[in-house]
Amino acid sequence: MLEYRQVCLRYPEGDRDAVAGFSLSVPEGSVRALLGPNGSGKSTLLLAALGWMRPRAGEVLLAGRPVSAWSPGERARKAAHLSQIERVSFTYEVLEFVLMGRAPHLAPLAEPDEGDEERARAALDALGIGDFARRHVTALSGGELQLVRLARCLVQEAPLVLLDEPTAALDPANALRVADALASLAREGRTVVFSTHDAALAAYASDSVVLIREGRLLASGPSAEILTPELLSRTFAVPFGVSGAPSPFVTGSSIRAAGGGRGSGSWPR
Repeated sequence: MLEYRQVCLRYPEGDRDAVAGFSLSVPEGSVRALLGPNGSGKSTLLLAALGWMRPRAGEVLLAGRPVSAWSPGERARKAAHLSQIERVSFTYEVLEFVLMGRAPHLAPLAEPDEGDEERARAALDALGIGDFARRHVTALSGGELQLVRLARCLVQEAPLVLLDEPTAALDPANALRVADALASLAREGRTVVFSTHDAALAAYASDSVVLIREGRLLASGPSAEILTPELLSRTFAVPFGVSGAPSPFVTGSSIRAAGGGRGSGSWPR
């Protein structure tokens, strides 16, 4: 579904590559977590998969074709995207906002029909926020808006879903709800790639993990093999250990940063 071949990516104002020599194949129907510290290139890789950033070298393939070969409309039907940050300036009702995810499937100037509205309501219900439909997006908390934005991604019904820090700003209950939604997408046959700092989320929601540091792939494979204290220490440049720190994603012992981080222990806070 998605493949990076020796990809190098650099921002116009940058003096070095944000991503260097990166290769990765993401098979159809899998859930892949991109795990690494801030500035490691995770978001940049997602932008390249959308065709919003062109490689300086190498190529990115979407469904076996270079991303650049797809038209914007085709890409929108192939890949849905949840960005880290979105500023909403207009007082849309939540249902109207989620229906925007149906745009790639509508003819120019066409309005969503009853079937589109049913899909939007089903996406809200899947995330436990069906009662948000008539609320205004500008009146939502940051965490509530994140769930609504995810519902807009779900209703797009793209076979590839790219999510940049999908549990950012969410409390533990809603973070778990999102993690379960990612697993549900995979059961439907969709492919999911998400970026995160959270090793516990990566272990819970993905079938394999990619460790990234300074734009380079450090390791890739099943979470049980990759999420070790040694590899996580190399990735985040802090010592990790194993403890019984609580997490909404795992029970029993979990990996944590050494030195007494708070919460799930999945990253130093």
